Amino acid sequence: MKRQIAIIAAGAAVLLAAPLIPGAVTPAIAQVALPPLTDPLDPTLRRTQDELDSRIRRRAKDTEETADKLPGSDELLEAGTNAVDETLTTAAKVGEIAMGTVTGVVRAFVAGTDVNGWTIEDDVVVLLLDEDQLTLLRYGAFDVIAERKLQSLGLTLVSLRDPGRSTIAQSVVDLRAALPGAAIDFNHIYAFAGSDPAPSESGVKEDVAPAGDANSLRIGMIDSAVDLAHFSLRESRVFDADFVTLEGERPLGHGTAVASLIARSADDQAQIFAASVFFQAPNHTPGASTESLVAALDWLATQEVDVVNMSLAGPPNALLERALAAIAMNGLPVVAAVGNNGPAAEPLYPAAYDLVVGVTAIDRDKQVFRYANRGTQVDFAALGVDVKVADAGAGWRLESGTSMASPHVAVVIAATRRASGLSVDALLESLQSGAEDLGQKGFDPVFGYGLIVQPAPLLSGN
Repeated sequence: MKRQIAIIAAGAAVLLAAPLIPGAVTPAIAQVALPPLTDPLDPTLRRTQDELDSRIRRRAKDTEETADKLPGSDELLEAGTNAVDETLTTAAKVGEIAMGTVTGVVRAFVAGTDVNGWTIEDDVVVLLLDEDQLTLLRYGAFDVIAERKLQSLGLTLVSLRDPGRSTIAQSVVDLRAALPGAAIDFNHIYAFAGSDPAPSESGVKEDVAPAGDANSLRIGMIDSAVDLAHFSLRESRVFDADFVTLEGERPLGHGTAVASLIARSADDQAQIFAASVFFQAPNHTPGASTESLVAALDWLATQEVDVVNMSLAGPPNALLERALAAIAMNGLPVVAAVGNNGPAAEPLYPAAYDLVVGVTAIDRDKQVFRYANRGTQVDFAALGVDVKVADAGAGWRLESGTSMASPHVAVVIAATRRASGLSVDALLESLQSGAEDLGQKGFDPVFGYGLIVQPAPLLSGN
């Protein structure tokens, strides 16, 4: 049997609110009666205080009368006490009771590295928790710097700072031990799988609740902000939301390029749901935090998109993996660029997760992009070398990278899914069997199953 313990700051009074434990000794009224709300001479507040005290006394009396009528009260009281002690012992692994507070949405970025050398937000740990785990966390001696309820995932995303620890790595170890089953990791920073030449002003937008044409494809993208005024998007409906939690400029170039490729592959027959996650702090290249990626995935799932494109790459992360697994269970496919770190580079994520469709880039001669990552994470190939893309502000530019290939595959998957009604697994099997084999016969680590065969302007070189 569990008790819920609430800390009431006013007057330092503590109220223990719990399910009835037969035989429990009711505390003296003086121990639980609330302090005066404010000036005791105010008649209205005095009546409110009297009513609160009266309710507590009635509850105490009912508890005593009920407990007297029930058998075995001593044994049940002991069991209840043991349960509370067990809960408190588990919580003590995290630390002493703390009154953690949530600060503003946007905070200054301080860079650090994890034990493997990946860039992280220094001194910050991120967690994905269910309600029970969240209750235990309230006992922890950590400062809660951000907290977000995730509607689609049914979890809470929490960011903590623990200035008292010697290393952030130790904080992660301790939290994982205290909250088994929770997704706990560093707040890793992810990079574009391509370049981004155009920054924009910093700013945070509220989430958009779009209403669109039910017949259009609904393509989700997690990327930088998008230049909504660019004429390449004039025929497309773009709904954007900002999930950046760290200070810095909002890059525009990469997201605008990706959005223009989605619009072109879909023949301007798509609604684009653009989740902005990238920031650029002074003296740093653009990056997107794990915290932002998870929040963006949750938002896109609530928008009932047909597919999600992620033209970005970085390290493995427990929260990102958990979020991707959750939306995959709901039948939402995710497509990601495999990255541009070269043929010998280690796998990059999210493309390297089994539940994600990894895409490499080829040129018009069907040769692989020389900087593309290789490995079993490559599922398909698409044009991504010297591709004409929208340039933020105005005009066009040529761009190369696996970032430029994955949007086309995302649109093909969304269109095929909408037309066929197939499950995601059946759809991918169909695309694998119909892909144009490149390189070694059959699946290979360079081209995966091969070139997606689907008539579209991108494949004709326009």
